[in-house]
Amino acid sequence: MKRYWSLLFVSFFVSFTFAQKLEKGTNYHIVVVGFWNVENLYDTIDDPKKDDQEFLPNGTNLWNTSRYLRKLDHLAEVIKQMGEEFTPDGPAVLGMCEIENINVLKDLAKQEKIANRNYQAILIEGPDARGVDPALMYNPKYFKPEKSVSYHVKLVTDSAHKTRDILVVYGKLLGEPFAFLVNHWPSRRGGEEASRPNRIAAAKIARHIADSITASNPNIKIMIMGDYNDDPINESIKKYIRTYDDLKRTRDDEFFNPMEKLYKKGIGTLAYQDQWNLFDQILINKPLLPSDYSTLQYFDVKIFNKPFVRNDFGNFRGYPFRTIVGGNYQGGYSDHFAVYVGLARKVKK
Repeated sequence: MKRYWSLLFVSFFVSFTFAQKLEKGTNYHIVVVGFWNVENLYDTIDDPKKDDQEFLPNGTNLWNTSRYLRKLDHLAEVIKQMGEEFTPDGPAVLGMCEIENINVLKDLAKQEKIANRNYQAILIEGPDARGVDPALMYNPKYFKPEKSVSYHVKLVTDSAHKTRDILVVYGKLLGEPFAFLVNHWPSRRGGEEASRPNRIAAAKIARHIADSITASNPNIKIMIMGDYNDDPINESIKKYIRTYDDLKRTRDDEFFNPMEKLYKKGIGTLAYQDQWNLFDQILINKPLLPSDYSTLQYFDVKIFNKPFVRNDFGNFRGYPFRTIVGGNYQGGYSDHFAVYVGLARKVKK
């Protein structure tokens, strides 16, 4: 049986600065879709096909079973709480990155804190030298996958170096056709300007994928999510994905970026040298924009930055509470905060 939640349950959330107003006294199906760079989710087993030496018991990070299990427990705690303001079921769909293999996601799904949700996982092994890939976890009560494919991204500045693929998952979310593009774009290694062509190359591929999907089905709902290693105002996002931040100016051929106004307010998902960035973003196409809520439509955006996932001491106070820093075990969660959006659909009487 599909669950729905009264507006009374979510009313204190829709008053948030960037939230859309829902009708009082109306019941809605509420669905949460999130993304999280979980920072190096490796097991402790040596994979000769991957550069995973740092994350072995005798590696520089001394990555043992105890630390691995604690990492899984920490991730499960965040996933459990993510979106609980909207629905106790949490994320129906969660894009992730820095995942070593499908087995670590299966281990994560079995964690006691979220085991009752029966999360399933999709990951396609890619060419990244470190062996980490984007992935998708989903609650089968909400999402029914139909097809998954991946697309290579080639670095412009160093064609010999292999980077992460773009994962594309098609399916039905509460019966509605969706396509999720999960990204982890090339880093800023060597400097933002010098590495910019690599992220522009990734943006062009992501946009091409989205355009091809729309050409086949103009009404399909598309969410492009990921760690872009760029902020909402950077060229790769604004010019090449083609995004905007004002819902009053909806555009058929562009993507609404609910994170852009958050960024302009100084809110971020990671910090470096006392500078906040908002690399983690969820972009949505026009069929997801709020109107009459007769279908699933956007109504709110959140960054999961509760106190327990923030560092509370030293020079990095307020930063994301990391698992490992420079080879030193911290016992935290991730170097990125998770992000998520709320979708709503009126319950038919």
